[in-house]
Amino acid sequence: MVADSSTEAREYLIGLLQMEADFYVKGDARDGQEAVDLVRSLAPDLVLIDRNLSGKDIYTVAETIAVNYPGTGIIVIFSDLDPREVRALTTYMDSFLVKPVTREDLAAEVRKVNDSIQKKKTARGGGEGGPQKSQIITVYSASGGSGKSMLACNLAVALMMESKQKTCLVDLNLQFGDIDLMLNLTPENTIVGLAQKQHSGELEADVVEHYLTEHEESGLKVLVAPATPEHSETITLYTVSQTLEALQQSYQYIIVDTPPALQDTTFAALDVSTSILVITTLDLLALHKAKTAMERLRQLYPGDKIKLVLNRANSQVGITHEQVEAHLETRISAFIPSDGHVVVRSVNEGRPFVLSDPTSPIAHRLNALAYEVMGREPPSSAQVGGESGGAGGGDNFMQKLAGMFSGGAKK
Repeated sequence: MVADSSTEAREYLIGLLQMEADFYVKGDARDGQEAVDLVRSLAPDLVLIDRNLSGKDIYTVAETIAVNYPGTGIIVIFSDLDPREVRALTTYMDSFLVKPVTREDLAAEVRKVNDSIQKKKTARGGGEGGPQKSQIITVYSASGGSGKSMLACNLAVALMMESKQKTCLVDLNLQFGDIDLMLNLTPENTIVGLAQKQHSGELEADVVEHYLTEHEESGLKVLVAPATPEHSETITLYTVSQTLEALQQSYQYIIVDTPPALQDTTFAALDVSTSILVITTLDLLALHKAKTAMERLRQLYPGDKIKLVLNRANSQVGITHEQVEAHLETRISAFIPSDGHVVVRSVNEGRPFVLSDPTSPIAHRLNALAYEVMGREPPSSAQVGGESGGAGGGDNFMQKLAGMFSGGAKK
């Protein structure tokens, strides 16, 4: 892939690359953000980036690609050789070239970097196609108040209890995370400490372990969000990426709770996730935001990686499940029933309802979801939470959605 703000420069590089029979140009980008987005969607073996790429600065672009897509090599092209800049980018780039770039130099450097990248993939066990150390399940909702954190918390505890495998819950709601309150934890350390530790080198598994807090009743380990919003600014996508990579060495299941904003740290988790659980509810505004978020996520990730979870699914609000699936163009993978009494009491007591009310319908459904994540049949196959949608008012709902969603209803 080629990234250069100059159309003429892009066409020149693409022309040189196309002279080589074993090279294939998958795409080209005009600015830094487009470069990152295209690497995410195209997964090229190698990207050529002009030092003076507009938009995001070269350091941010190179870091984002190097951290989140280690299978993609990076060659930076400089107009003038500045040793200080080369040293500053050494951490992220695999090689560099200086203009004017010739066909011979370009081909030789591309082959050299590609050989190095393929050897690293082999050493890691086959790269992206190799066996995964663990499962990372990221829980996301475009709307606040959807019950996302509550579901992430209970899913993590259910996985820990039912699988008997090491499980970790990561609170990436960096400004307003409250997983510690839901679990009644008194953490000595938070993810802020890892951000500080990361500056002195890579985060090893034993280092990350020191910053986790144990939920004594279940044995779940938790990485708590910063205590105050201003500390969230110290957490970078590099911190998140290294932390998750370290956790994969020790934990079979890693549940990540995220904020509504699709920011860099959220993408750092989404990019490496085994599954993305998108949470929505039966109200017009939530579904409108879910539609926008789903369209964005489907541009970046395989469809089978994204699972739609409907919370408060048995609410009688005039919207049916069939209408939800038609307008989101996605099958609902899990139905979570509404149970305000159980949920509110659980939050107030700081005890997940899968522990405090294990026989409740909502606890049964969360346990069933945990077994789906594990790829196993639950002890009881009874469906809980009801797949029948809310009754009444369907035509009015359809008219409103038709005005809000440009694509219209799915026939």
